Parts: sequence; C-alpha cells; structure tokens
Amino acid sequence: MSVQLFKKYTQAFVDSDWDTVSSIYAEDCVGVDPDGSIFDGRESNLANDKKWASMMSDFNFNYVNTVESGNSSVVELEITGTMTGEMETPDGSKIPPTGKTHTFKACMIMDWDNGKIKKQRIYSDFMSFMAGFGLMPS
Repeated sequence: MSVQLFKKYTQAFVDSDWDTVSSIYAEDCVGVDPDGSIFDGRESNLANDKKWASMMSDFNFNYVNTVESGNSSVVELEITGTMTGEMETPDGSKIPPTGKTHTFKACMIMDWDNGKIKKQRIYSDFMSFMAGFGLMPS
C-alpha cells in the first residue's frame, strides 16, 4: 500500500500538483533532506518540494527497487532533471542554473500513518549530484 502512495506522491510532484502533494503529508510530518536539513510540518515540507521543483525542470523518477514493511516504504530511485533554476544552499546563498541534465541515485524512506507521510528521509550522493550538474569538477 505505501509504495502506491509513494508513487502517487512522486507523480503529483512531477505534475506540480501541489494540492495533492500537500494532502499526502501528515500535518505534523518531518522531512530530512540529503544535506541534513530538517523540515517540520506539512507546509515546511511542501515549501521544500516546491524549492526542488523550481531548481530542476522535467523531474523524472525511475523506481529501481522498492521495499515495504509495516508502515514504512524504502524506494531506491534514479532521478533525472535539468537544472533550470537556482539552487538554494542551506545557508541561503544561491547557485545559478547550469542548464545541465543529470541522473542521480537516491534512496527515500517514508513512514506512513493513515495514508499520510509521517516521516520522510532522503539520501543521495551529493558529490556526484553537484558534479553531474556542473557545479564542481567530476
């Protein structure tokens, strides 16, 4: 069940259907980004999703492996996007867009409660992410 909800979430993200994305988050959900940034609550997580979407156009999620256990789902992904917008860093500075398209690997772990995301953790190799978008040498 939770993997279907996860796919609904990522499709809504790709479609910029922010009402659906918002409805999938629990009011008190907690999200953790690959850089360790923590987002408390539905609105904070939704704002973070919109930030990522504004940085990369044409997001595509390829599901490599999915595992469900109880109220948790673990999804190994290949995410492709083109960096067409600024990337905001945790300190608030902004990196200009490169226009490069890159596919990077990520793992998302979602804990669910009554069909809502209660906790979300995203892991990714940020060094290859940055190199792939031309932000540092490869």
